[in-house]
Amino acid sequence: MSAHTVAIIGAGMGGLAAGVYGQLAGVETTIFEMHDKPGGLCTAWTRKGYTFDGCIHHLAGCRSGTSTYRMWEELGAMPREVLYPADLTQVETPEGKALTIYTDLDRLEAHMLDLAPIDAPAIRRYVQALRTFTRFDLFDAMAGTWRDRGRLVRHAPTAMKWGRLTMRKFAERFKDPFLRQAMATVQYDWPDTPVMLHLGILAGSAAGRYGFPAGGSLRFAQAIADRYASLGGELHYGSRVEGILVKKGHAIGVRLADGTEHLTDSVISNATLHTTVQRLLGGDYLNDRLRATFARPQDEMVMGLHVSLGVARDLSGEPHAMVLWLPEPVKLADRSRDRLDLELFGFDPSLAPPGKGVLKLLLDTKWSYWAELGRDRDRYQAEKEHLVESVLRLLEPRFPGITGQVEVWDVATPLTTERYTGVGPGYVSSPQWGAMMLARPTTVPGVRGLQIVGQSVGGAGIPGCAVMGRNALRGS
Repeated sequence: MSAHTVAIIGAGMGGLAAGVYGQLAGVETTIFEMHDKPGGLCTAWTRKGYTFDGCIHHLAGCRSGTSTYRMWEELGAMPREVLYPADLTQVETPEGKALTIYTDLDRLEAHMLDLAPIDAPAIRRYVQALRTFTRFDLFDAMAGTWRDRGRLVRHAPTAMKWGRLTMRKFAERFKDPFLRQAMATVQYDWPDTPVMLHLGILAGSAAGRYGFPAGGSLRFAQAIADRYASLGGELHYGSRVEGILVKKGHAIGVRLADGTEHLTDSVISNATLHTTVQRLLGGDYLNDRLRATFARPQDEMVMGLHVSLGVARDLSGEPHAMVLWLPEPVKLADRSRDRLDLELFGFDPSLAPPGKGVLKLLLDTKWSYWAELGRDRDRYQAEKEHLVESVLRLLEPRFPGITGQVEVWDVATPLTTERYTGVGPGYVSSPQWGAMMLARPTTVPGVRGLQIVGQSVGGAGIPGCAVMGRNALRGS
């Protein structure tokens, strides 16, 4: 009796996980990937000896014994060297005032009390909440069993208490003007994100559950692709899927851009929901819910613009990340900015030549701005060059001489992301917390044997997408 066969569209984290768990279960899987590298958005690229990382900030599941770590072990991504920066981020003003969010909670408390003694009660409540969150990890429940989730039930009220409060509102609890300004930005500079997310990540970092895989995102994804290959899985690079084959309401395979067809028993798509339904299925299976979702295009691309610099400068003594407030707002790309969100990779020497470093600026941007520029290649390139020049002028006061130390730069726009990963503008949907925590794949009404995985359908970061891929395989 022949094994069940599955075609997997895309070697992103969900697709790779589906492939590995399929091979482990005796299912014959084949992954078709448009790019020449695995990982999808979990990626990095190399320029003149510098590695510019495009994804991982804090990876869950870095401590042995957790459910997520066990999943990474099964996927071939652990054990590996993990780096634990001493800080989550540092917020600085033009005058040189700084708040460092240390991952050592005792050090963090002492630093904050020294900075703003007037806020002692609020600071102690904040650090106590962090210590409470070190005892559990809500997001680890995604990768665990029902028994693992059951153990976390008693912590749910504590988590949800903080889940109803945003970083912006939380910052208002402080009296010191600088703390009120800074605390809203300490979690990826997302003032409207729930405090629960911040507490989970910082407490997880303090407990050694969250870290940075040495070598970065692409090396991490490549380890999973290697595991998949070792299990006999077939991963075809440069193989763009143009259509999902459907017969009598059942997905039976895929058609590639070169016209070849690959027949299988079912299909798992790690392409976005919009790409899967509108392009790969030709828009033939739209219902009212999907029409409503696709009627709300999401022009805003959070962290959609990356300005990466390879510099002849030792960054090992700098913070792991930084929110750098500017003396006055400055226009960068499509909008005025009053602060810069930086990542400094001096903590991982493998990403740059000896004694040198990588610095990256992350900017929110609009898809439409770059789509318009992209119609004229010269204008598009000129805007990228102007952006780098402007950024360097803004960095000079904090990093004197950095302009002359730049050996290579790279600007990745939303068009860059689409070209290499197929991920374009998003569409507003409202995945429920319960579905996200359970990492349930999405199905399309009227098409049996098809499941969609990934961040576009509620995958909660890299681990959530991997769990969703695992769950899709179990349901294929």
